[in-house]
Amino acid sequence: MKAPIAEFSRKYSLSKREQDVLTLLVSRIVNAEEISKRLGISQNTVRIHVKNINTKVGVRSKSEILSTFIGFLGTFYDIPQDLGSDLGIPLPPSARSGVDVVETN
Repeated sequence: MKAPIAEFSRKYSLSKREQDVLTLLVSRIVNAEEISKRLGISQNTVRIHVKNINTKVGVRSKSEILSTFIGFLGTFYDIPQDLGSDLGIPLPPSARSGVDVVETN
């Protein structure tokens, strides 16, 4: 999982510590208290890193960070964009760039 996280971090210009926080978020460790324990930083510092990631990625929450990362995985591994919807995972518009959506009745 390191290569996609590194590429995602490079794409959004995340700092090393923001990348560490992202790695934990992707590993389903989303609680600021748990992240702070694992990284040896304060909970307030964790919140600042999450806020910085939100700003750089252009989202408003940890769940949107993860959704954007999942969309990025699709492009990183060349996974069809509609796979997310098959799995019940809504992909953000930024993850669907270049994909035409056609609705059928």
